[in-house]
Amino acid sequence: MARFKQDIDPYAEASWLAWFDGSAKPNPGKCHIACILKGKDGEIFTQTRHIGDGDSSDAEYQALIAALELIALHVTPSSRESVLLRGDSQVVINDVLGSEKNAATRLHPYRIRALALLSHLPNIRLKWIPRHKNTEADALMRQQIDIKS
Repeated sequence: MARFKQDIDPYAEASWLAWFDGSAKPNPGKCHIACILKGKDGEIFTQTRHIGDGDSSDAEYQALIAALELIALHVTPSSRESVLLRGDSQVVINDVLGSEKNAATRLHPYRIRALALLSHLPNIRLKWIPRHKNTEADALMRQQIDIKS
């Protein structure tokens, strides 16, 4: 009898793995973002920064956009290069992947930018993960907050 693990990630075989996270402290308040990109050959690229004031949706969407820009900078679009981008914001991932009619009006400028970047990255998948599984991006973002405090 075959046994299957419930937590196997079908996208784990991607050429590149990426994560993003954003935070507003307090919410709304000062926003920080972080993103990580890892290649199959051991390359690691990170980005963190303070992005001004806003709420958690502003921070998460800007973190997604920063991750997409990082991917565009380091990954050559091809049929052999695939990217799995993970984030813990269901609001942002559902907004960018959802239909225009269901999109959040206030987040529209971010959605337009993210969709433009995604259009140049043919083999990318976005996946929501629970916050407790986004530990590396969260730790990188919290380190940025500590530096700025």
